[in-house]
Amino acid sequence: GSRREFERAVALMNGGKNEEAIDLLTKLIQQWPGLTAPHINSAIACIRTGKTELAEQHFKTALGLVPGHPVAGNEYGLLLRKAGRFKEAREIYEKALASFPDYLPVHRNLGILCDLYLNDPECALKQFEIYSKGKPADTQVKIWIAELRMRLGRQ
Repeated sequence: GSRREFERAVALMNGGKNEEAIDLLTKLIQQWPGLTAPHINSAIACIRTGKTELAEQHFKTALGLVPGHPVAGNEYGLLLRKAGRFKEAREIYEKALASFPDYLPVHRNLGILCDLYLNDPECALKQFEIYSKGKPADTQVKIWIAELRMRLGRQ
């Protein structure tokens, strides 16, 4: 059934066959318009094939179905950041964290956005500290935290 079809679409994406995956996911969306996963995967496949406007529509649909959906928010935020739409990216990340505060990838990406693109080291430090508490093995983020604390004059 549709579960197997969805898994096939994911396998196509993993194999780099994004166009074929999009065709299959489009059929699944027509059958099950209320499911978020086909929209999110379709958006990711669209990004990989340069269809960013279509990707954005899929993210918006997924976020309309499940406001603050953490995977959709995380991926959409990355798309917006790459497009230079930093304020919008921050809003999307913050909505995701308001609904799903334990979803660590959003904390990390919001931290990166605040640090490198929004010149907001306070926000970056806060986000990286939350992320680091949940993922203590990520030494890269520990280095970023140390650098931010030094920059902010906090040892």
